Amino acid sequence: MPEDRELPMQNELSALSGFTKIYAETNPPWDIGKPQPPFVAVADQVVSPVLDAGCGTGGTSIFFAARGEQVTGIDFVEEAIRRARARAHEHGLAVEFLVKDAMTLRDWDKSFASVIDSGLFHVYAGDERKRYVQGLARVLRRGGRLFLYSFNDDPAWPGGGVSRQELCDAFSEGWEVESLELAGGEVNPAFEAEFSGMLTNKKMWFAIIRRKE
Repeated sequence: MPEDRELPMQNELSALSGFTKIYAETNPPWDIGKPQPPFVAVADQVVSPVLDAGCGTGGTSIFFAARGEQVTGIDFVEEAIRRARARAHEHGLAVEFLVKDAMTLRDWDKSFASVIDSGLFHVYAGDERKRYVQGLARVLRRGGRLFLYSFNDDPAWPGGGVSRQELCDAFSEGWEVESLELAGGEVNPAFEAEFSGMLTNKKMWFAIIRRKE
């Protein structure tokens, strides 16, 4: 990926600016209009109410809403939420989409039985990662599950990724990692056409993590 299109990482303000630019100027590789395959495979385990953290243009949220789940999707990019709301309207589905930074979850008074994270966790590192996980613990009910899809530590990932140990360490207190495996995914066809083969056959971590009672 060209240098000016690398995914912004680590810094909250630069991340907002960078992701806003990506939605305005490019075809985001993650924007496939539907959930990544691992979420479809475990769909029966996802129960209401559901939070889709970093929902982008809403493909995953809308999938679960169509299954009858009560879904709230959040993203800090206004353009992404605008597209998500339009998409939900087109499908005739009631999904709550909010412009909200996942860094503010610690201060939110809502609670959920399931949380979806499709490609958000790996954006954070250091204190931001700790803050994000604390926020997840705030909004996810005890006994609830986090379904997480994240870059692994393959150095070819733009911006870097997360090792198995780093992921487990992030959820070492108050959580149980029930499963953690590498799983394949899909890429926006428009991105694939522009950058052929860049992300072909790459796998990411897919984890199911339960908040302890």
